Amino acid sequence: MILSSFLLAVFLGGQVSAPTPTPIGVQVRAPRPTVRQKTTPTPAPALGPLKIRSRKERMDRYLVAAMRKSGIDAWLVVTREGTVDPVAFDVAADHAVGRVACLFVDKGDRLERVAIVASYDTDTFEKSGLYTRVVPYGKEGAGPALKGEIEGLNPKTIAVDMSRDEPLADGMTAGNLQWLRETIGPDYSKRLVSAEAFLVSYRSRKTPAEIAKLKDAVRKTEQILAEALTPTVVVSGKTTEKDLADFIRRRRREMGLGPSWEEDQDPNVMAGLARGHSAASEAAILPGSVIRIDFGVDEDGYKTDIQRLAYVLRPGETEAPPEVAAAFATVRAANRAAAAALKPGATGTAVDTAARKVITDANYEEFKHATGHPIGFYTHDLGPLLAPAWPDRYGKLGAYTIERDQTFAIEPALETELPWMMGGSVGFGLEEDYVVTEKGSEPLGTPQETLILIPSAP
Repeated sequence: MILSSFLLAVFLGGQVSAPTPTPIGVQVRAPRPTVRQKTTPTPAPALGPLKIRSRKERMDRYLVAAMRKSGIDAWLVVTREGTVDPVAFDVAADHAVGRVACLFVDKGDRLERVAIVASYDTDTFEKSGLYTRVVPYGKEGAGPALKGEIEGLNPKTIAVDMSRDEPLADGMTAGNLQWLRETIGPDYSKRLVSAEAFLVSYRSRKTPAEIAKLKDAVRKTEQILAEALTPTVVVSGKTTEKDLADFIRRRRREMGLGPSWEEDQDPNVMAGLARGHSAASEAAILPGSVIRIDFGVDEDGYKTDIQRLAYVLRPGETEAPPEVAAAFATVRAANRAAAAALKPGATGTAVDTAARKVITDANYEEFKHATGHPIGFYTHDLGPLLAPAWPDRYGKLGAYTIERDQTFAIEPALETELPWMMGGSVGFGLEEDYVVTEKGSEPLGTPQETLILIPSAP
């Protein structure tokens, strides 16, 4: 999905709240004359997996509202085999072979939903329940039918999946964009805008059944972590980071769950000096170590992201040293401050600021990453980012507003030196998953309140 810096700058030059996005206009040759195709109405969807059932419900609940919030009246997804758009599943195009054009147009009194697909790809679209019409094409390609639909529906703005900063909203390839412009012509090409703001709003919201599924997945994630952080599993001086990670992976598989991210990195187990995202090592977990586990599961296509903290007591200790206790208390307070700020209408940056202030007010250096991110279909999903106003790193993703039924992982962190851990800083991070409610937010699971203590091996 390689785009020129010029195109990206054009797409993302406007403000988030602007009612009319910045258009793209490129002069191209006129397309071939329109050829109307036979259309097939979409029947009611059959019952199936939750993820498939919910995409229809999400579209019915949230799509038009998100279009109007972002100031567009059409959304167009163009995708094909080999360069599948990250949101292709949401429009039932994730397994299509030929080029697909999925067009959604807000006509005020109705939402026109049209899929233009190769004649051998129609079955999935017809059974999806997402479309008013499914239009097959043959040797003439998708262009004539799409041109006819655009001319007939005449949308003022056409949002396409292009974004400088949000990879899951950046599914329009350079080749598909060139084809699209040649197909719809220069006048309609001037109406193309970025779908980033629309997708941040629409794609991040979950149905009630999906929220219930995420709660179940979080409960199972927490259960595995609770089993792992026990003296039976962690024997100081003997158990390695990799041993602990392997135990967690084995329990995940036994429970019929998949990894939330790459298998070799999920979980991330760290029991020593801070080293960022890193696979578990062969180093033994020693007395005086802070164990930090970052772990998630995939249950039926819904992903979690949780961090837990434990401390391995040194001989003679019955509680954590003051330095460890203070660091844990600080990241816990930062997590809860972010959760309190997570409410409809707040910006992601406001949530980040609430957590970041707790860390810096306690005289720790601020962490060098966002406070949190959306979760759901991806571990780092589409939605407002709980990020500071660092435009060179996060663009405007922290400026989007929070909406009800969005789900997030909140993960403030800090690093501090411990006198007995020579050579660098130790990382403390506490990550909890939340859902946005009508007036605030609530945890999807049971947040960690006390530091887990692992006794030294005899």
